Amino acid sequence: MDYRPLPEAHEDAFRRTLRYAFRPEEGPGLDDDPPERPDSFSPRAVYATGDAETPEEALDADDIRAVCGWYDFSMLVRGSPRRVGGLAAVASPPETRRRGHIGWMLDAFLTELRDEEIPFSALWPFEYAFYGRFGWATTNTYQRTTVPPDELLAVVGDADADPGRFRRIDVEEYELVDAVHREAATETLALRRTEGWWRHRVFDLWGTEPYVYGWEDADGDLRGYLVYTVEKNDAEDEKTMAVRELVGVDAVAERNLLRFCRDHDSQVHHVRLDGPLGGDLLFRLADPRAATVERRPGPMIRAVDVVDAVESASPPADAAGAVVLAVTDAHCAWNDGTFEVRADESGVTCRRIDTAPSIRLGIGALSQVLVGARSARQLWTDGRLELPDGVADADAMEAVATLDALYPTENVSLRESF
Repeated sequence: MDYRPLPEAHEDAFRRTLRYAFRPEEGPGLDDDPPERPDSFSPRAVYATGDAETPEEALDADDIRAVCGWYDFSMLVRGSPRRVGGLAAVASPPETRRRGHIGWMLDAFLTELRDEEIPFSALWPFEYAFYGRFGWATTNTYQRTTVPPDELLAVVGDADADPGRFRRIDVEEYELVDAVHREAATETLALRRTEGWWRHRVFDLWGTEPYVYGWEDADGDLRGYLVYTVEKNDAEDEKTMAVRELVGVDAVAERNLLRFCRDHDSQVHHVRLDGPLGGDLLFRLADPRAATVERRPGPMIRAVDVVDAVESASPPADAAGAVVLAVTDAHCAWNDGTFEVRADESGVTCRRIDTAPSIRLGIGALSQVLVGARSARQLWTDGRLELPDGVADADAMEAVATLDALYPTENVSLRESF
């Protein structure tokens, strides 16, 4: 089989495969225009025949067995921007499924990322167990809060307390909201957005153009923004203000954005907020029972190359220590082995080593530790860190403590859907 960048001539075949995979009720045909994609997206295809030397013009679209695409992201990993390969659009035609094509493609995709020296990959799974078998592991949960708008009165306070104004934001002003996003989104896996991402994944999402409003302070500086649509439930004759993003650089900006939501009480029955507000918001409402907060599983992360991933996830400046890990990876042979992780005042290093390991873990568990999604102690309690033969419990617990010192848990939140 042959894995390669999708030839432009096969774009329609790529789109038909995706349409039937994700919208089967519409069938495999095409009756719409190609979607606008961010420039960071690169489509890929697996062909039943050919190899890397096969010229593009010799490929037949009917030989496509699986497709995917990946975004060349820049995300914060422990405070520093790192390249992350965002896997998306994974699909295969129904007539060729259950033959291992997707698995073969995922292995080829990870090889491509390694060749590109990209340390991590992220994705939103259709099924967690499926991608878990290939080494990805959950990064974070996220919250969805639904509340009647008038219940926000206790949170937002007096409209005259914070001089400023709301205004509609146009896509051509994306740089203004990008500056707000960069100042506010400082958690691990926060995306450093490109112009294409703002245009085709925020101001326009798969043909839906949400409303984007910002809040300016008394000096005219943009301090926060929100992105939302209004959904109608015909069965219940109710409308919901669905807020996909509410981003403020400080509590004042956030409070005013919530006031903007509250002031829709004459138009909508509910405000639905996706993001980290939910748990804290309950403490601030006059009647916390008026709100519903759902906690949902989020995306998944995977270290592409153990050495690159370890050395790109910088420990705290004052952290020091060494630990020897036996890493198991059924799909990337370059990761399957024993590694020494060592940190001191000069930084962190990782290398293959023949020394007996103190702890054994899978690539998914290591990925969670590196980005700070889970602590080594939590994974030990969950049974996802194992005791190698001949290692005493005390030595293993010392290794767990060292891992936690080098890689403490972080506020991890990959907000983007892709």
